[in-house]
Amino acid sequence: MEQCPNFVLYNQQSFDELYISETLINMLKKSCEDREFSGQYYGISAKESAKLLSAERNEYLNMIALLSDRVQKLKKINLKFEKDITLQQNADYSSR
Repeated sequence: MEQCPNFVLYNQQSFDELYISETLINMLKKSCEDREFSGQYYGISAKESAKLLSAERNEYLNMIALLSDRVQKLKKINLKFEKDITLQQNADYSSR
């Protein structure tokens, strides 16, 4: 069975997009943490911010962590897919 040579390219492009998404997620997480710790939310002090917004922050950070976990899982799937494609292509080339 002959494999479409574009599978590896599509997989790499998909992995690249996941990597970029992961970077953006990490930037968002850091931005949320930095804003709270510097008191940028609602124009209040960092001490007041920590007390008033810890529940809100935790909710957002938990959602960000869940999203980050999903991206990690997708990256692992992509790597496995790429490995399987490469193994199949090598087997096809060897059998010729």
